[in-house]
Amino acid sequence: MALTVKDIMTLPTLSCMELVAGEKGTNRSITCAGIADHEFAEGMNFNEPDYFEKDSIVITSLLFARDNPDLILPAVEFLVKSGVSCFAYKTVIFDDLPDEVLAYANAKSFPIYKYADVWYENIIFEVLTAVERNDTRYLSETRMEQMIQGRAGADEVEIIRRGISLLSNRTVSACYIKTPSLDAECIFRNYYMLKNLREKFIATKYDGGLFILIRTLGSNEDAHRVILNEACQTLSLPLSTADIILSRLHPATELNKAFQEAYYGWIASLVSLYKVNSYEDLGVYSAILPLAKTPELKSYSENYLDKVKAFEDTIKVYINNGGDVVATSVDMQCHPNTVRYRLNRMKELTGAKNQTDHELFRDLSIAYVVSAVLSRKN
Repeated sequence: MALTVKDIMTLPTLSCMELVAGEKGTNRSITCAGIADHEFAEGMNFNEPDYFEKDSIVITSLLFARDNPDLILPAVEFLVKSGVSCFAYKTVIFDDLPDEVLAYANAKSFPIYKYADVWYENIIFEVLTAVERNDTRYLSETRMEQMIQGRAGADEVEIIRRGISLLSNRTVSACYIKTPSLDAECIFRNYYMLKNLREKFIATKYDGGLFILIRTLGSNEDAHRVILNEACQTLSLPLSTADIILSRLHPATELNKAFQEAYYGWIASLVSLYKVNSYEDLGVYSAILPLAKTPELKSYSENYLDKVKAFEDTIKVYINNGGDVVATSVDMQCHPNTVRYRLNRMKELTGAKNQTDHELFRDLSIAYVVSAVLSRKN
């Protein structure tokens, strides 16, 4: 499950905090941390509902209310309205809060804590680190493998969804990036230092590459594309050698499908002639790839490619050229008739002498892509 107020108050840096109101709300989720001081100062007329992050802990010194304690109640009301999970104030100006503030917090089950000598930076760092570890635990390589291979049931996917911060009631899509120059570990660390990015997507490592799981409240594909572009630019992802396949949009309850489509789409793009940018661009592969690990397709691919193993080099070039005989001959530096001879030999070896070249290309490409999924060829 996502971390709660009660959970984060057991962290070393926050364990000194004392609950003064709103005890019934300590089961609220915590996904991030923020600071409030000047925003509520007299005359600021602060009214930006999205300024404070939903499900966050907000810390303050109450400096804005030094000369006017009446400003505290409107500030707390605004935090509750913004969906903030709890409020913690440093006792440098006020040791106790006005009674009406405590009464309001209790009525709204809004936890308020007080603390003494702890640096803001230490609190925020420890909260964000705990959230990162919690998310990573739910998106471990083992769990990712189960979802991608279709071995994670609906109950397991629901446990993962409920355990990941900022994923509830969202629409998700995913893409997978893996290149020889990709430093997934470094990119992953940089991601957790960028607050504005963590609100929009989740980055997680898998199989030497990186998944980007985009999350929005709406179901606008263009919005997902914008976030993907921002993620790629901000994290300096090496896109010059990578095909970015964005999955279809899914409710968060089907995040396993988003991961499957992104991963299988990436593998299919490695043997595709045309650059594809979404799972649906893969055409028939979008229906075949989720079934790649079934006994029937696995057997078909292995048996088919074993029969034409002697022509493996030609097959790769032929598929990468979309079944174009002339282009294949140019790349292989041989005569087009040489390529045609090899294609006819493959038809004979597979027991389909009367096949057209188009039909041969269809069967070869399906067998080859399924093989790529099974062996994770890079």
